[in-house]
Amino acid sequence: MANVKNQVLNRLLIISLHIVGWVTFVLLPFLFTGAPRGNRLRHPERIRLHTPGSGGPLPGEFDMHSMRVHTLVFNVFLVAFFYLNMYVLIPRVLTRKSWVHYMISIVLCFFAVVMASELVNDLVLGNAFRPGRPFYFTLLNFLLVFGLSTALRLTSDRVQFERERKERENETLKSELSLLRSQVSPHFMFNVLNNLASLARKKSDQLESVIIQLSHLMRYMLYESSEKRVTLDKEIEYLESYIDLQRLRFGKDFPVSFEVKTTRGDLPVEPMLLIPFVENAFKHGIGMMKDPMILITLTTEGETLLFSVRNKFNGTVSETKDASSGIGIQNVRRRLDLLYKDLHELHIFESDPWYVVELKLILQ
Repeated sequence: MANVKNQVLNRLLIISLHIVGWVTFVLLPFLFTGAPRGNRLRHPERIRLHTPGSGGPLPGEFDMHSMRVHTLVFNVFLVAFFYLNMYVLIPRVLTRKSWVHYMISIVLCFFAVVMASELVNDLVLGNAFRPGRPFYFTLLNFLLVFGLSTALRLTSDRVQFERERKERENETLKSELSLLRSQVSPHFMFNVLNNLASLARKKSDQLESVIIQLSHLMRYMLYESSEKRVTLDKEIEYLESYIDLQRLRFGKDFPVSFEVKTTRGDLPVEPMLLIPFVENAFKHGIGMMKDPMILITLTTEGETLLFSVRNKFNGTVSETKDASSGIGIQNVRRRLDLLYKDLHELHIFESDPWYVVELKLILQ
């Protein structure tokens, strides 16, 4: 609603500027034209030119009032040509046909403006003496109006093109981001359901607790992740719930540490942005591993988030990767590029016996 209101106000402002500008332009002869100073005593509106030795005026008599009317009429036709060029000739002739057709149209318009203004002046002034306008003066005014209308139209078209291009890019990015977000939940559910299947096979008493914990996670996934941003506190709570879920599966004595040091829990962050790194640590940091360990730290420095995930890995054992392997990391990389293009640094590397993920993210 606010955008529509702003658009209406902007349009009214532009229309007002056009009206004021053109009224001033059309009335310019009456606002600033005056009789030459040396002839004020003879007649304020009429100046007679004499030839040496003659007692009467020249056949051509300079009438100031007629000059003003003549210029006013010509200016009115220039205003009409201004909008004709902007809204008809450029979009329909220049854009759809060619420069040749366009320039021919401009030349024809020039002669049409001159002839129409002369015809109207004949009807308005009748037999009154009217000065002949110098051709270069008429041509110069026409070219000025022509250049102004062309420049404004081309600039307007360029601005509109850039606006539409950005809108298309935004829509494309929104669609891609929506797809990436939708991929996070199925990928997460795939891993969690595997955990539930494992507990079911063991007939573990923890199955009920895991399902309850999962319901909390799903509530976050369904209702919170649809928002453009969530608070950092909610994202941390989600991570803690996921880690608790994994502890229920592997046992409370499983060596996983999640250390949080932040006083800015109100900072906005993309929902479910950090979970793929933690999922990846549990997926690849447990299994054929002696003394597995996962260390997770999250700290803030002002508006900067520092997130680190470390898990031990066995470089001598080759893993059998399923079709979904790596989807989470690829997903989060793309989301970071879309949402935090110049506001993040992501480093993923191996430092025996650790697999390390370090993310530096500026939250705004």
